[in-house]
Amino acid sequence: MVTDIRKRLVEILNTLVQDRGVAGVSVTLNINQKPEYVWHPPLLPDEPVFLVYSITKIFTTAVLLLLQEEELLTLEDPLAVWFPKIGQADCITLRQLLNHTAGIPDYGSLRAYHDAVRSFPSIPWTFEQFAAVTFDQGLCFAPGTSWAYSNPGYLLLKRIIEAVTGSSYRDLIFDRIIRPLGLRQTFVPESVEELSSLTPATSCALALDGTPRDVRHYYHPGWVSHGVIASTPSEIVLFLNSLFSNLLLPQHCVEEMARLVPVALPTIEGLATPKPTQPWVRPSYGLGLMGDPASAWGLMLGHNGGGPGYSASAFHFPELGGVSICAMCAMEEGLKAEDIVFAVLYQVR
Repeated sequence: MVTDIRKRLVEILNTLVQDRGVAGVSVTLNINQKPEYVWHPPLLPDEPVFLVYSITKIFTTAVLLLLQEEELLTLEDPLAVWFPKIGQADCITLRQLLNHTAGIPDYGSLRAYHDAVRSFPSIPWTFEQFAAVTFDQGLCFAPGTSWAYSNPGYLLLKRIIEAVTGSSYRDLIFDRIIRPLGLRQTFVPESVEELSSLTPATSCALALDGTPRDVRHYYHPGWVSHGVIASTPSEIVLFLNSLFSNLLLPQHCVEEMARLVPVALPTIEGLATPKPTQPWVRPSYGLGLMGDPASAWGLMLGHNGGGPGYSASAFHFPELGGVSICAMCAMEEGLKAEDIVFAVLYQVR
């Protein structure tokens, strides 16, 4: 059966890439927590590295839950402990920041943000500038009464775990996840120069006139307010397998992460309004996890990520016996990583 799956995957991936004219694509599929297939274009000698964008939120959540296990904080702690000046901060919990029910506004739809990225791609906003256009303007809704995707919510969580530990976000991710799991190509870039090892990708969002620019030479990762991880599909799959096998967190923590609430579409990153031909049935969100309890493959848990130059998609399917898959693309228009994930899954089912 595995040989048949591999053969079908080769055919579908080659077709997807050739039809779309894409070179920077990489896919990893694990079945029963064993690496059954790793694919990237034959011209690339090694598995390429990509920015995973909002897949980073799973890492942030894992670190926060580890700190809860150490009794350094709890998910029910109010935001006011660290940010008392934010409106209704005493009513916002860390749990609500994690599952996007806190009412913290996002900047993804703000023209000012995208204009700033185009004008100064190598000079990101400060914390204060992100705050000024989002939560300093007030909340979208009363905490706990609705759902809206919020990158600034995770910016606040990043600041909180740094304050609690006295360590940088980069060091926390390395010490709590990267080093214990032996992830050799995963890291948190903090400068333009540190993007040099990534697979090449261009973006039209880094210049006022829309001229394509090499993301590795112009884009500062600080424009992702909550921090961003660079990695490979194989290492992201290893991370997911470790997470859902309770090798990184206790079972009760993983169960908390997978406690899903319905989402308000189409605001979740990388997820469009469902159509009959699409695999999303009941789109939901847990703690740092996109999910669907009623997908074509049963419960699915993971995340999409997208931004200048790259898209990424990684999901785990416990009801398929522990299947995990991650796809990454070095392109921002047309073929998306999620398209590849679902195309592969339809072959596995």
